[in-house]
This record gives sequence, structure tokens and C-alpha cells, in this order.
Amino acid sequence: MTADVAVSRHADVPATRPTVAAATLVQLPRMRPDRLRAVADRWPDPVAALRAVCRGRAAAALVHADGPRSDAGRRRLAAEWATAADPDATARVLARRSTRVLLEGRPGYPIEDPLPDRPPYLLAEGEGLEALDRPRVAVVGTRAATPHGLADARRLGEALAEAGATVVSGLAIGIDAAAHEGALAAGGLVVGVVATGPDVVYPRRHVRLFDRVRSSGLLLSEAGFGTPPEPFRFPIRNRIIAALADAVVVVEAKVTGGTRSTAGHALDYGRDLWAQPGSVRNPAAEGCNRLVAEGALPLLDHAELIESLDLTPRGRHDPARPPVPAGAPRAVLAACGGEAATTDQLVGRTGLSPAEVATAAAILQKGGHLIRSRGTWWPT
Repeated sequence: MTADVAVSRHADVPATRPTVAAATLVQLPRMRPDRLRAVADRWPDPVAALRAVCRGRAAAALVHADGPRSDAGRRRLAAEWATAADPDATARVLARRSTRVLLEGRPGYPIEDPLPDRPPYLLAEGEGLEALDRPRVAVVGTRAATPHGLADARRLGEALAEAGATVVSGLAIGIDAAAHEGALAAGGLVVGVVATGPDVVYPRRHVRLFDRVRSSGLLLSEAGFGTPPEPFRFPIRNRIIAALADAVVVVEAKVTGGTRSTAGHALDYGRDLWAQPGSVRNPAAEGCNRLVAEGALPLLDHAELIESLDLTPRGRHDPARPPVPAGAPRAVLAACGGEAATTDQLVGRTGLSPAEVATAAAILQKGGHLIRSRGTWWPT
């Protein structure tokens, strides 16, 4: 059978539900967001789109994604899709995993704006579908976050959850995970937007966090089951994070990278963009400072952000910490000046011996006033 006339055994798909048809399209081999968008634009009804794909007609739509120079490649891919489409198998996976399929333009789809690049279908897994009904704030930032940045993201996640907002992020290492953890610790709702299939945990160290997000919120993906962490999918995923949000907050970021792309999408989509300013000596704050210089709202107080969403901030109740002991511990903490410092720097600033600084820092660490990371002392 040639590529031009390949027809699936499911060509008629007469009893296929729109959600199953949509998920079957998502599941096709070598499916990309631009290809899925092209198919959905050509055949807005997912059952009609699947029927066309199963009859080998997808090449007509793929020209908008793959371009006219790849006619032979488009025909080969259309033939591959025609034989690979299997709505029965997809339906079984959806039922086994309790996966919902959210369809553009239909009830439950969370992106109301008619954005040209919004995903036509989203796979959703989790117990907290109501997370999409609340004001949503995306909290994003660098993977190489400082202890201060992680603590700030965690506290921001807590404050947003306590005020009734849903925290949206990408479940990445660093700021994303800290914001999710803060919201979950406060008993809030979260939405994690992943670049892999919904059944693929990435990074692997976040297995438990993925499970917690499913239990207290939603995982969203535009990729099919089994899709691995392909690098090109992460910057594309960021547009969904921005589109879902009523406001986007950047806690720490480099000048370039994925966070910058999320911020750019937020501005393109008309979302409020906030950035937390940081020290000019902190490379992880350079991107935030640049965003503020370019017009982003400076995040100086969580209450200001929360009030902008017409929510009411609630007071935080930090666990009681012992007072800072007088003498060397108080001198060491003062020498930090609110920023990270090495032991050698603290010796130079206090005039204490290295042993005295080490003992004082250990006391402060035990009392929750300092933490040690990457060979540096950070005040909390």
C-alpha cells in the first residue's frame, strides 16, 4: 500500500467520542504542537479530524506546519498516522489512568483567550479540577536557584494558596518546585504543566511531587502518553503556563533561558508580569532585575500581588524560632547583612577566628537563622 492511499482499519471511527478522538490525535507518532494545531485548524471537530487522519488525508493539513518543501515527508507521515491511529487503545489508556481530555472551545477548557498558538487539546490528570476555577498565578524561575530564591518561591506559593489562588508552574527543579511545595504545604491547589507525556515524570527526582500535584491539583500536558523529555518541548510548554495564568511572577531568573520565554509569552498574552528584584551581586536575580527595568511590576510585597487579583491576603504564621544568642552568633548573623557569605568572609567581617565563626554558624543553623548551601551561609 503506498503512502498516498494508506487507510487505517479505524477509518470510519463512527462511535468515537470527541475526547477519545482528540487524545488519539495527540498520541500519534512524531506529533508536535504545531502539527496538532494544523490538524485542528483544518478539521475543528476532533472526530472529523481523526477520520481524515485515518483515511490518510493529514498531509493536506501538515503543509501549514512542515512547509511545502517536505511534500514527500508529509505524505509518509500521513501514511504512518493512518496506520498508527488507534482510538480503541487510546480509550483504554484514558480509562485506566482516569485522564480527562480538555477540548478547545468546550466547557472545562482553561484558556479562554483565542490565542493563535494555544493547544487545541490538553490531557489532564488529578483530583483538583476545581483548580482551574480559581484565580491562577504562574510562579516561575531558574533551576539554579539560590536558597533565598527557593525560600521566597515557597513563601509566595504559601501566600497565594492561603489567599485562594491556584499556583501554576512547570514542576522543574528550582523555583517551580519550591512554589508548588509552598502551595501544597498550605493546603492549596496547584497546576503543573509538563513538557512530557502525563505519565512520564521529569525530572525523576520529582516522583513524589508529581503524585502530590495529582492528589491536590492537576497535571496538564499537550503531549501523548510516553512522550520523553525532548528539549524542544520545554520552551513550547512555557506558552501554556503563561496562557493559563492571570498573572506571572518571576522569582529568580537568568537573563536568557526558559523563564525569559515564559515572561515574553505573558506580555504577548496581556498577562500581568511581576518580577522579584534582587541583589546586583546575585547572578540568579539578573533576569528579574532586567525585567523590572523593562517594565515588569516589581514584587515587593505578596499582599500587593494578591490584592491585584481581588483576593484577600491572610497573615502567615511562621513557626517560632529561638532568639539569636548574644555574642558571636549575633555578630555572625549581622555580618551576613541579609546576603550569603562564606566562612572566610565572616571571619574578615567579625574579627572572630574560623573556629568561633564555625561554632556560631552552627548555632544559628540549628536555630533556623542560617542555612548552608554550596559552601556558603545564607540567612533565612
